[in-house]
Amino acid sequence: MRVCNNTHTLINYAVGLNAGDRFATEGWWTMTPGSCSTPWHGPLPGRYVYLYAIDVNAVDLLPGRVSMCVDRAKFKALGVDDCWRRGLQAVNFAEIDTGGAAEWTTFLTDARR
Repeated sequence: MRVCNNTHTLINYAVGLNAGDRFATEGWWTMTPGSCSTPWHGPLPGRYVYLYAIDVNAVDLLPGRVSMCVDRAKFKALGVDDCWRRGLQAVNFAEIDTGGAAEWTTFLTDARR
């Protein structure tokens, strides 16, 4: 999986994936404009990957509908329930259908342009 920053600003992103019987989220990766990042190496763990990305002004770069947990600092979280009870924040991740591909690249663009 690769994520590429086609914006004009620094961005931070987190990923979510199905980890067996529940979901897991992990973040943050930071990317400068024009760069790409690989959050993990090897084949994708499933057909769907979840991505949450914000720019330096905390503007969401991807419309999302799947509520998952993030933290303010670098994090790994298992499960998507009761984020606030665990000291985490619930945000909406975008669901990306890779069609079962072994590799996938997502290009992030400037929000609302």
